[in-house]
Amino acid sequence: MILPSFLWGEASGFSTLYIEFKKGNYATVSKQSLQYLNGSDAEKDPRIFFLYVSTEENWAQLKAKVVRDPPPNFRLSVHYWNAIYLFMERALVFGESDLLIEWGKDFQKSGKQSPKYNDALLLYGLGLLDLKNESEARKVFAEIESNSPSKHVLSQLEELKSSGK
Repeated sequence: MILPSFLWGEASGFSTLYIEFKKGNYATVSKQSLQYLNGSDAEKDPRIFFLYVSTEENWAQLKAKVVRDPPPNFRLSVHYWNAIYLFMERALVFGESDLLIEWGKDFQKSGKQSPKYNDALLLYGLGLLDLKNESEARKVFAEIESNSPSKHVLSQLEELKSSGK
């Protein structure tokens, strides 16, 4: 699918990619969203960053894109933080606890507005446990408990406690 540049107005660019995402055309979404993100526009749509993180299969390429400084408006967006949560999940799966901790600290500091905040802190804590930093992990888990976590996050915390971690 080739998207003419006139489609890259903020609303229509996202809409076009989102339609392709819902159809399951993930390779197309990944390619086109990366093209958009690498474009020259100063203000970019963080929803497209979310679509990119959701669809990029190449872990090395994804890491390179996420690690670069995001446009300033991204850090104010829930969509950005939801994308970072997805990135953290992949870091956990790939055993990259150092990345998980780096982004967990950033999420803890700046991503409080995200509905995935407690979930991200849980991943952060798991990274800390993986690197044998149990005292810091306990602090992160205590913060989660003080944030009125969802039943799902609470059950995961209970499972961690019962497994002796």
